[in-house]
Amino acid sequence: MPGSAVANLGISGNRLLLDDARFGPGGQARFDRDVLSLPGLRTVLVHLGVNDLQQPPSQTDPARVLAGYRQLVLRARNAGLRTVGATIAPFGGWTRWTPELEAVRQRINAAVRTGRVFDAVADFDAALRDPDRPSLLLPSYDSGDGLHPNPSGHAALAAAVDRRHLL
Repeated sequence: MPGSAVANLGISGNRLLLDDARFGPGGQARFDRDVLSLPGLRTVLVHLGVNDLQQPPSQTDPARVLAGYRQLVLRARNAGLRTVGATIAPFGGWTRWTPELEAVRQRINAAVRTGRVFDAVADFDAALRDPDRPSLLLPSYDSGDGLHPNPSGHAALAAAVDRRHLL
């Protein structure tokens, strides 16, 4: 939209719940600095969670991830911001994927899709998954490691965000 800007403060390897020696403070710890301190912000898109699942120690309790999301939403709303939550994309081709972690991902995504966590939802899972094998990225969107989308996959993520939710 003319007159609008996007600030991308994503960090490779970042988590929602835990800080990491390699990747720095998690989303909870850096939310004030990286989000709430930005002037003129209206909406925050939360795209965190896959690293909580797949990086050791893995988070296997969906309720903890959802509580982390709700905490960010509360902080954003207290600052007058809308929140758009992204579902967790498939990572079935990644070395750390397990059926147990897939079940956790599915439970988190189901809760996010209800609309009771965030103000709006960007369904990154639906945008990237292989319809024949939903735990995997669509091959045309896979960078080759089963976790990270390629440029076409990133375009699909952008298309999955309803612009009306950002304004």
